[in-house]
Amino acid sequence: METVTARIPKDLLQDLKEIESEEKTERAEVIRKLLDDAVKEWKVKKALEKLRDGKVTFRTAAKLAGLTYVQMLDQAEQANIPLEYSMKDLEADLVKLKGKK
Repeated sequence: METVTARIPKDLLQDLKEIESEEKTERAEVIRKLLDDAVKEWKVKKALEKLRDGKVTFRTAAKLAGLTYVQMLDQAEQANIPLEYSMKDLEADLVKLKGKK
């Protein structure tokens, strides 16, 4: 693991201390967990932006966000991003499904 040093405001330090106490965990572990959660949230946000702008497909957005396709569909629904699924897409999927029998 790498070491990262950062200066933080006193109120943020107080919040960290509160979390440490509540979670009964050392500060480094609290910071790692919070940072991990923030990075995951950022990835989902960026993937949703690209999806909304039509720059990526649902599958690509899911991959960028580190989510499954179904999880990405849920995230998109929560963000009010419509599922762009045309008749042509449906027909192509039906052909693929028939070929798997």
